[in-house]
Amino acid sequence: MGASSILAGLLGLAIELVCGGLQQASETPAAAAESQAAAAPAAAVEEKAATQAAPAQAESDSGKTDSSPAAAGKAPAKPRPDETPTLTQFLPLIFIAAMFYLILLRPQQREQKRRQETLNALKKNDRVVTTGGIIGTIADLSADNRFVTLKVDDSTRIRFLRSAIHGLLEDKTETPAT
Repeated sequence: MGASSILAGLLGLAIELVCGGLQQASETPAAAAESQAAAAPAAAVEEKAATQAAPAQAESDSGKTDSSPAAAGKAPAKPRPDETPTLTQFLPLIFIAAMFYLILLRPQQREQKRRQETLNALKKNDRVVTTGGIIGTIADLSADNRFVTLKVDDSTRIRFLRSAIHGLLEDKTETPAT
């Protein structure tokens, strides 16, 4: 499993968490008051039924106590969406952004910086390889440092953009085993 698939999974999870939090937070105060007003008559009906049933139940239970919220005439307490701290809603998104930076962006920036330093340090007679895989020796650098002329063979010279140079060629000559 690659870093990009892990990152994609984390990003999907963060989007799901943030969208769920935003959906709860987007409930307007008027809509909240409306839903509470709709719940109030239902709670009153439940309370009335509970008070009417309480004497009959008390006789049948003969001393049993019921501590449930419905028996007390109260609806169970629900957490209100506006009580959730804003920072905790965005913590997953902040975490994913930090991981994205550390896993993908930072190494890529380091590699670009290293490559640019290598291209700026090119000089005559360096053995290089191009992005196309051509190996040659630098024969000439243009005055404006945009072009590089590579000597590929004894009589073959090819002109490249400096950005087409992949990097220095490090010859690893192996001594034959005798």
